[in-house]
Amino acid sequence: MKILKSLTAPKEADHPDSNEDYFFWEAQGKACAMSDGASDSFDSRSWARILCQSFTQIYNQVSAPQLDDKCVALVLSVARPFFDKQLKAVTTSWSKQLAASRGSFASLLGVIEEPRQVSILAVGDTIALWMDHRQQLRSFILRKSPEFSKNPILLGSETKTDSLLFGSEHSRWGFVTIPKAEMQPRKLFLMTDALGHYVLSQYEKNRPLPLNLLSTMSQIDFQSWVLSQRQSGELHKDDTTFALLSFD
Repeated sequence: MKILKSLTAPKEADHPDSNEDYFFWEAQGKACAMSDGASDSFDSRSWARILCQSFTQIYNQVSAPQLDDKCVALVLSVARPFFDKQLKAVTTSWSKQLAASRGSFASLLGVIEEPRQVSILAVGDTIALWMDHRQQLRSFILRKSPEFSKNPILLGSETKTDSLLFGSEHSRWGFVTIPKAEMQPRKLFLMTDALGHYVLSQYEKNRPLPLNLLSTMSQIDFQSWVLSQRQSGELHKDDTTFALLSFD
């Protein structure tokens, strides 16, 4: 796996530290992850970061488990203690303790390269896109732009949310395996919800896709492009993150 591009633009250009999106990979690793922290939950950027790091840590191991329900529970079991430890260091006031007690939430898009295929875990509205062997755009887990209008199912820092995650909301997240032979070229685009909604909307309207353009941009170019698309009303104002992966 090669990370060809990793770009991000915060919702508020003057406050880059408020960006709640996170993308993480390790050099020479076979796994990476992207997450979008929920803005209405406590310190969701830290929760997004820890989720990405936990997933990548687990799946960069030689004897990593297969992607299934148990792996999601494993990621949460690794991430939650780290997040709890961080919370204890910052939640000194009663108001912060009250906010933290409600839990933190974030999406998780995890990617693993295997010898002949690419496996993806998707929880929430951070999506993966690729071109299939017929040069048709494919996406996971959301496939149509109207799906972004629904409140996404997210991973929570508190165990009290697990009954919904593994119960009535299970159908809204899942796993997919893509044979490398079906990805032409062998590239995968990852993006958080604002950009995902934009790209799928363009595709549904038979408009030119921005994927090749985004693939050539610098960080400064990307931030300028995001700002212009927001001003035109085409792109929702939100933290916006893009990554391009390639596979041998």
